[in-house]
Amino acid sequence: MDRRKPVVLILDDVVENVRVLGSLLGRDKYSLLLASSGQQAIQLALSNIPDVLLLDVMVPDIDGISVCRYLKEFESFRFIPIIFLTANADPKDISLAYEAGGADYVLKPFHARELRVRVETHLEIKLMRDRLHTAEDLIRRAHQMALASQTSDSTLMPFVKELESFIQMPSRVSALEITNDN
Repeated sequence: MDRRKPVVLILDDVVENVRVLGSLLGRDKYSLLLASSGQQAIQLALSNIPDVLLLDVMVPDIDGISVCRYLKEFESFRFIPIIFLTANADPKDISLAYEAGGADYVLKPFHARELRVRVETHLEIKLMRDRLHTAEDLIRRAHQMALASQTSDSTLMPFVKELESFIQMPSRVSALEITNDN
């Protein structure tokens, strides 16, 4: 299992909000990428693909919904969860956020524990999706090898063993445990 810390990109133009989110999520559990503008968030995301993004809707230059829409055009961001964290309660903007590819929409002020659980849940779903894609790739490769006439059982065994390890995945990801601060 991959034991690296999940990477969380936070986009908010209010420095205090970024500080609070960094403290809330915990730098010991997550690697944090911090952006104060939409353009900076895009550059950070493309150079350091995060595991989850927390985007404010109303930020300078490129709004959070446009950032989401832009990133979702890339195949590598197709299944990366984007959570909007904003004071913007306009139903039109909420719909636009989901239509752009957002996975969740949390209104400020938020409850700390709820936000941590939402981030953990989206990270867990992403991890399971990643494992599923890896297992699908292994199955596809094993199937291709089986179709080749020169394939022997000993050639397939490493792929079968790797596939078995993905099938026996845990129901909860220990690396994403949440401590109850509240």
